[in-house]
Formats: sequence, C-alpha cells, structure tokens
Amino acid sequence: MSTEAPLAGRSDRRIADVVAVVFTLVILLYAASGPISEFVRWVIEATSPGFDALSRRDQRVFLREHWLGASYRSFEQSVLLPTGLIIGLPIVLSFVISLLVLPVRDSLRWTNRVLAVLAVVAFSSWIANIFASDAGMLPTVRPLDYLMFTVATLITLYLTYRLFGGFIVAFCLFWVLYFFVKGLLPGWTGILAGSEATIAQNLRQMVLQFWAQTGGMFGQPIQVVTGNVLIFIVFGAVLMASGAGDLLMKIANRLTGGLTGGAAHAAVASSALFGTLSGAAISNVVSTGVMTIPVIKRSGFRPAFAGAVEAAASTGGQIMPPVMGVVAFFVAGQIGLEYRYIVVAAIVPAVFYYLGTFLAVYFEARRLGIGALPDTARPKLTRREWVQCLVFVAPLGTLSYFLFAQPSVPKAGFYGFVVALAASAILFSDFRSRARIWAAFVDAGRMSASIVVIVTAIGLIVGLIQTSGFAGRLSLLLAQVADGPLPVVLMVVALGAIVLGMGLPPGATYFIIVIALSSGIDAVGIPPLTLHLFVVVFAMMSTVTPPVALAAFAAAPIAGADPIRTGFQAARIAFAGFLIPFVFAYHPAVLYKLQVIFEWFGEERVVSRAMIDIGTVGWIDLAWIITAFTLAMWLIASAFAGYDRARLSAPERILRGVLGFLALLPQLAIAMPAALAGLAVIVAGLVLSRRAQAVPN
Repeated sequence: MSTEAPLAGRSDRRIADVVAVVFTLVILLYAASGPISEFVRWVIEATSPGFDALSRRDQRVFLREHWLGASYRSFEQSVLLPTGLIIGLPIVLSFVISLLVLPVRDSLRWTNRVLAVLAVVAFSSWIANIFASDAGMLPTVRPLDYLMFTVATLITLYLTYRLFGGFIVAFCLFWVLYFFVKGLLPGWTGILAGSEATIAQNLRQMVLQFWAQTGGMFGQPIQVVTGNVLIFIVFGAVLMASGAGDLLMKIANRLTGGLTGGAAHAAVASSALFGTLSGAAISNVVSTGVMTIPVIKRSGFRPAFAGAVEAAASTGGQIMPPVMGVVAFFVAGQIGLEYRYIVVAAIVPAVFYYLGTFLAVYFEARRLGIGALPDTARPKLTRREWVQCLVFVAPLGTLSYFLFAQPSVPKAGFYGFVVALAASAILFSDFRSRARIWAAFVDAGRMSASIVVIVTAIGLIVGLIQTSGFAGRLSLLLAQVADGPLPVVLMVVALGAIVLGMGLPPGATYFIIVIALSSGIDAVGIPPLTLHLFVVVFAMMSTVTPPVALAAFAAAPIAGADPIRTGFQAARIAFAGFLIPFVFAYHPAVLYKLQVIFEWFGEERVVSRAMIDIGTVGWIDLAWIITAFTLAMWLIASAFAGYDRARLSAPERILRGVLGFLALLPQLAIAMPAALAGLAVIVAGLVLSRRAQAVPN
C-alpha cells in the first residue's frame, strides 16, 4: 500500500508530462497554420507547370481544387479554424495537466483524476455547443448545460484557488453573488443597484452568455491568450531549457558587476534580459532570484532589499520588448492596433523603468559602502560563450523581423521558436538529447497550462462585470469624472489599477479598469493607446505595491525576509514605475516618436485613432524628456536613499525630491528651471564632496 501510492503519483505526473508535450505541439500547430498554408501553396506552385501563367482567379480555383490544397483546406476547416477547438482544446489540456500535478495527500490523489475527467467532460460539452452554433444552430440553454456550466465553474475556481490563492477566487465569488442580488439592492447603493430579475432568470442569462456562447471563461482574455500568447511561452521555455539562462546570468554579471553595488545591478540586468523572453514577473523572480538574491545578500545588502531588487527588476519584464507580458496582447486586441506598434511604444518606458531601478540600487550601494563584485565573481566570457550568445540574437532577431516586417504575431512566435530550437541544439551540446527537448516541451506545456487556468478565471470575472450591467453604470460615472481635470482622472485610474491589482493578476486588473472606462475613454482626452498603457503600467506596479505585492512576496522567502518589508522596499526601488505613466501621458513623444521606425523601413506613416499624429512630436521633445527624466530620477533616488556623494540632510532630500518632480512637469517654464536647479544641486554636492575629501584629517 505504501509503495502503490507513490507509484500512482509518479504515473499521474507521467501522464501530465505526456499531455503537456501534446499541449505544446498543439500550440505549435496553431501558430504554424500560416507558415503551413504558405508551404502548401509553394509546393503546389513548384509542382504545377504553367501555374504562373494562370490569372489570379484561376490560380485561386486551382489551389482549391488541387489534391494537396483541398486536403489542407479540409484539415484547416475541421481542426485549425473551429472556435470550439481554438479555445476549448487548450482549456481541456491545461486543466488535465494542472489537476494531475496538483499536490495532494497520496490517499486523495484519486480526487485529482476524478476532477480531471469531469473537466474533460464539462469543457468537451461546451466545445460541442460551439460546434453546433458554428453549424447554424441558435444558441440555447438545455438542462444539461446548467450542470456542465456549474461543474466547469467550480473546477475553475478550485484550481485557481490551489494555484493562485484565495484572493482572486473571493473576488470572483463576489461578482457571482452580485450577479444574482443586483436587482435586490436599494437605490442608495448607487452604481451597484441593478435591474430586477429572478434568480432563475439571472442563472439562465449567465448560462446563455457564458456557456452557450463565447463569453465569460471563453471570452476575449482566453481568445487573446490562445491566439497570440502561448507560442511565446513555448519560445521562452525552449531558450531557458537550453542552458541559455546560465549564460544570461553570466552576461549580466559581466556587464554590470564592475559597478558600485554590482551584485544588485547584475540582478537588474539579468531580469531585464529575461524580460525580453518572458513577461511574467513572478516566474522571473523564481527563475533568476534563486541565483541573484543570495549573491546580493553576500555583497552586503539587507535581505529585504535583496529580495526587493529582484522583485522590482522582474516586474519590469512585463513592459520589456519584444516579448512583453500577456497584458500587451490584451491591449492590442482591445484597441485594434497591431502588436508591433505597442512593442515600439514600450521601448522608452522600459528603458526609463530600468534606469530608475538602477539608480535606486546605485545610491543604496553608495550609502552602505558596497562596491563592485570581485573579478572572480564576474569571469570573462570564453570564445565559445561569445558564440553561444547567438542563441539570443538569432531568435530575438527573427522574432523582431516578423513582428515588424510581416506583422503576424503567431507567425513571428513560430519562426522565433524554430530558430530558438535550432540555435539551442547547435550551440548547446547538452541540449542535443531527446530527454532535454522532452523536458523543454514539458516545461512549456506546464507554464502554458497555468496561464490558461488563470486567464479562464479572469474571463469569468470580466464576463460577470460586463453582463451584470455594472460595467456600463461604472462607465457612466467615470465619464462624469472625466469632465474634471485630467490629473484627477488619471489619479483615479491609477488608484483603481493599484487597488484592484492587490492580489489580482495584471491581466484581470487591466480588463476591469478598461471595461469601466469603455464608454469614457474619449471623454478622458488622451489617445486610447496612451490610456491603455497607463493602466498596464499601474497594473504591473500592483505586483510590488504593499500590502499585497505578489512579486515581492515571491522573492521574500528566497531572501529570508519579511514579505511586507520586502514589498515596501520593492515599491521604493521601482518608484520610477509610478511616474512613467504620467510622464508619457503628458509627454507623448515617449510613446510615439519611435513609431517613425516603420517609415525608415519604407512603410507609410502610422495613422490610427488609437494614437496621436506622430508628426506632432519631434526628436527635441523626446531628447528633452529623456534628459529631464534621467535628472529627475537621479534627484529622487538620491533623496530616497538619503545619500549621493555624502549623506544628505532632511532639507536636502526634500529639495531634491521637489525639484525632481517639478522637472517632469509638461510646462517648460517650470520644468526647465527646476531641471537646471536640480543639476546645480547635484554639481554643488559633487564639489563639496571633493573638497571634503581633499581636506586632510
């Protein structure tokens, strides 16, 4: 009996591993649909003499009637295009993987299997409903649907609770309860009071919207993730499994280890580099933190600060191009803008964020007298390792090319994956084994499964808020607020994003805020891309904002520090993130000037209702705000640390902080004198410090 239970647990994990590999292959298949279609066309053209002589109409007919074209078209229509499979299959596989590997006592492991079977049955029932709708049947609610919807919802909430904690489940249950009682609330509850309906009517509406159609759990969040995001999870997992992660750490140590506070700067650099591959804050903390945090502590930083550095640096990965967090894809879907424009818009904000993080670490290191890493801790890269750097250059170059030159997100992710797999196999001999590739595909499948689970729960929350009518009432309220001063409106949005983000993933926070703003965006008075990225950055910052700072809480156990103290330190280190959204709201050159890159490649000027006319911002505007922001962060970071070249008095700290904020104002009549005064303060501090050092004791 004692030996059978562990064997059962191992068998469940083996099954989960197989399903994870299948899931990874499914992700690759859907991402490869475009390249496969192009390949089929090329084969037909190459093997059909006289094809080029046909008219375009005759070519299309020939492609449809050719046996290969007809076979692929049949496969495409039956497997690649049905909505039920595109959305439902990833959910089914993800729930099976997550349930089978869920930690439970050996005596209760059978419950995981039962739940996995129930999940397959329930979600397969939804897939059948969607196939029927695609075939022309009107969406309707059958008695069986009530049962299947309840089972699927309960399993989703249970799995979310086990994987991501109780806060998001409690938040979801609040909206489920609200959906049924909204009509019973008195008028004095304001926007909470909804239209009257019986419990039976509310339940039928919920099942009709969330189960007979593609709403709720199957709404836009999961549609965006299955369509665009999962291939990037696979892309990053392959690179990390190849051994590229260790090389990234070595590169980061070599680049920044020689600076003051080198160990902490290496953590910032490594997290920034990891952010180019993965936009997930908590996974970045766990993957890089186990290596960086102990080194930061050994160099002399306090445990809470060491964990906070990793949390703050990893959080920035969510806005680090080219593979930004899941939320960036949500933005593209919401405002109808190609992902590549969002990537370019994020370049300067990402640089600003890591500049602020670097300066916060730099001044804290100066205050504590912590120097650079010793040479033994930052060995030079060997010739072979320099060559192995191609494992980043080639895939990221490929990814960037297809994102910018041929804007298809799945195609870019697929070709990036192919190059990453080939480069890893060529450059890392250890990766050339079935076991390592299998492990990489398993990791990719498991990471993708966890993303799908949380996004399914997010979809349920978003659907409840929309269908209950609360979103519309909140939009009207915010539209009224939007008539006030823009700074007040932006402060309300920022506060809402931070408060909602305390315990919720950035994706959930983003959708809730954007739904609330849906009818009031035009009234706010700034372009949709600016407003959406404003929400994204503040949703990101909620992961390092106490009392519920998820990234800091993930780093605290590794550092052996108090989570709350680590959260406050992380918020201080990442303080630039609280300023950046206001900076690009008032200085549009931050987001829009670099969009001229597309003109350099021969494209026409970008014109979109989601953006400003990029001709209205100049290089001087961008140069000014880069200069002002750098100077402002120097002043603010040194004020927070209480140290520059020497210890700063309280009045000096206050003066630096005030001048730093004033230098970021859009009114040049205020900002420029403040910047000059701030520069004078820094220079005066440097001169006084050198004079003090020159005076003999």
